[in-house]
Amino acid sequence: MREFVRHPSDIPLDVKILSEAGARHAHMHDVSMAGLSCLVAREIKAGSRVEFYVPSISEESSGRGTVVWCRPQREKYQLGIQFHAGKDVFRARMVEQLCQIEHYRREVEQFESRILNSEEAAAEWISLYAADFDRLFPLE
Repeated sequence: MREFVRHPSDIPLDVKILSEAGARHAHMHDVSMAGLSCLVAREIKAGSRVEFYVPSISEESSGRGTVVWCRPQREKYQLGIQFHAGKDVFRARMVEQLCQIEHYRREVEQFESRILNSEEAAAEWISLYAADFDRLFPLE
């Protein structure tokens, strides 16, 4: 049985096909130890080698993978990207954690009217959710 960590959909992701210029904007759906899925506006063919970024966190690559499937979904396409190496799994896990913390910071501001800086949000999120995150997304 696969377990996925739900990714906050308000954090954007960029997907760059390694053989092409430019990146496509996407929204991450799920992350697992094997890869991730995301929604993009235009089809990316299965077999395409890609690099993915979370521009709100860093301009550096978060990891690389290969598109293993691409399915139409309403007016977009859902991609399945398989990670290339263990370091990509680790990077994706760290990015996922940062996205979860940023999502938590925004929710606290919206629903509790508390403004947290990144360090405060990280400390609270870790104390509340890190154990569950580690259980759902272990490093093996």
